[in-house]
Amino acid sequence: MADSDSRDEVVGYLVATARAHHAATGGVNPRWARWYAERLVDDLNTALGAEMNADQLEEWLKKADERYRDQPQELSWPKAYAAWLRADFQ
Repeated sequence: MADSDSRDEVVGYLVATARAHHAATGGVNPRWARWYAERLVDDLNTALGAEMNADQLEEWLKKADERYRDQPQELSWPKAYAAWLRADFQ
């Protein structure tokens, strides 16, 4: 799979999960990272060729959220997260 295809696939998983999360919770959920991790871990492992578990992904998501909020970003959060996931887990 080409790098851009892999990136687009990961972005797609993140966007679809965000939509599902918003529909299920109205977007307010203090345990959002766990919710995302449980739904994303299998797809991301397949897309990235990774072997992370939901606990690892949950912690990674929390740190990525802090990173995204602390630094000005040129990319949308799904694109930034996809790039960081690929760098950290591929």
